[in-house]
Amino acid sequence: MNTYEVWCEDKYGEAWCKRTYPAETAGKAKYEHWYYMQDGIWEESFGVIVKFLRCRKIGGFKVSDLFGNREKFERVCEKRGISFAYQGMRIEVGGQLGTIVGGNDSLNLDVVFDGKYYAENCHPWWRTKYFDRKGTLIKEFMD
Repeated sequence: MNTYEVWCEDKYGEAWCKRTYPAETAGKAKYEHWYYMQDGIWEESFGVIVKFLRCRKIGGFKVSDLFGNREKFERVCEKRGISFAYQGMRIEVGGQLGTIVGGNDSLNLDVVFDGKYYAENCHPWWRTKYFDRKGTLIKEFMD
């Protein structure tokens, strides 16, 4: 898994709409960018748009590439009573180890589980164990 920067380039060489994506290949990163742009930016087929897309590898994938909006995450921590949590914290949910990357509008955590490269929606109290930086269990919710 790598991190790619993808952008559109017009006929004058001007770059616009730059975004980064974790992806297995440059082609998959371009496809993700095309999919993102379908939300009213550009409504052409992938075959048409790919001619205008440029891509470069930024580096290997890091979970921190997926960190979401900090204010939204802090709101989840406040409302759910998990003020000790932080983005990048290791947790176990239902027996699976992962890393907290953010919070969402459902007042749940966004967690990237080991071996995955996308965030999943997890309730902060459902069979969840929270670990400090040394790997010591600091809080546990069992159901």
